[in-house]
Amino acid sequence: MMYSPVSEHTMKILGKAWKWFDDCLRSRLGWILASFHGVWFFVALHAMGPPSRAVAAFRDSFEGADFTIFAGRWFHFHYEPLIVNSLFAADLPAMLLAMLPGMIVSPIVRFVHLGTFERSYVDAAEFLIAGSLQWLAIGSRLEVRWSQWKSPRTHE
Repeated sequence: MMYSPVSEHTMKILGKAWKWFDDCLRSRLGWILASFHGVWFFVALHAMGPPSRAVAAFRDSFEGADFTIFAGRWFHFHYEPLIVNSLFAADLPAMLLAMLPGMIVSPIVRFVHLGTFERSYVDAAEFLIAGSLQWLAIGSRLEVRWSQWKSPRTHE
């Protein structure tokens, strides 16, 4: 008998999680929603205006900045256009779930010594990936529900 560092029960759980993730990646509706999310993300970035290193430097100086930097752009939720606010609201569950991987990546980013401007792009990439995975999962779930709803009606 060979020694395994994980139990058989753990392997079953990981197998189910991998199957679920694989099903999400195979979902056509999931990819459509994730693609729309990607377009929505970049349109929202464009609506925020051009990136500015000067704004990031002001933020780093702690001279009363009450905003944050997102993808190199000045960001304050209250003053952003509706498309940006709706993107952040729609991706809130993904942002909450992305906090754990963000805490894992954070020490690595600190080791590299990225500034606020550069770090804002890492955060934006995390946001884009987490949001896209959320929409992949939503699309996959909707596709499964649609096929379950449709299948009993076809046999009648």
